Amino acid sequence: MTGKYAPPAVTIRSYPDSPICDVVVVVRDQEMILHCRDYRQATQWARLERKTYKIPEPDTGFPANEEADDLPLFLRSDRN
Repeated sequence: MTGKYAPPAVTIRSYPDSPICDVVVVVRDQEMILHCRDYRQATQWARLERKTYKIPEPDTGFPANEEADDLPLFLRSDRN
């Protein structure tokens, strides 16, 4: 069977009044949900999953030479 799949994506889902967050990874129309204890852990998992599945970084709207300090870790580039 041949078919077109939606492009892979990684998102973070948070809940009101709770520090718990979910990392939602969608690849080939299959969804995987990782439950994380807080937003910091969720951003680390999201970055790892994005690298694992070779999902390009989302367009943040910032020029390539500028970054916002308040961006989540998985949206920041690896420049040192």
